[in-house]
Amino acid sequence: MSLSNSSEQKEFITIRSAVPADYDAVVEILSQAWESYAVTYPEVRESLKEALRKYLEPGSQERIVAEAEGLIIGTAEIFHNAAEAYGDIQQTLATPVLRRLAVAPGWQGKGIATQLIHESAKRALNAGAGYLYLHTSLETNASAARLYEHLGFVRSHDQDLHQGEYFMEGFRLDLTAEL
Repeated sequence: MSLSNSSEQKEFITIRSAVPADYDAVVEILSQAWESYAVTYPEVRESLKEALRKYLEPGSQERIVAEAEGLIIGTAEIFHNAAEAYGDIQQTLATPVLRRLAVAPGWQGKGIATQLIHESAKRALNAGAGYLYLHTSLETNASAARLYEHLGFVRSHDQDLHQGEYFMEGFRLDLTAEL
């Protein structure tokens, strides 16, 4: 795992497991983050709404949040495998998948996503995983892809997926690599 762990923001940022009281704030952050996808790909608007509804349902995934000054400012979910992460989309990954990583607009660019990714990788490694996967659109989320690559993720072309017209590129982080 080659994630750098900056302590710049650690004094006031807490990364912790989400609790039901956090869910309204998380749904708001995800809604804001996904608005650009819905503008670019209007046909996915309903699937995004469904994903937000499902967030409120219990599941086996780990949900984590970033908290600062009593506010939820970021979120991520770690699914045990692709079937749990994507349901009916054909994916065969039997290793953890990071999804729904988002940071509130006013907190972006401050290392919050890096801390959420680091915590997700740590939890996946502690669960015995050798890799952590994620998917993003290079077309609509190039800055996120640059962050993932900076943190040690590599493109995993064999894990690219389509959701209707929407194409998402796969990325893989080797959790066993030396720091």
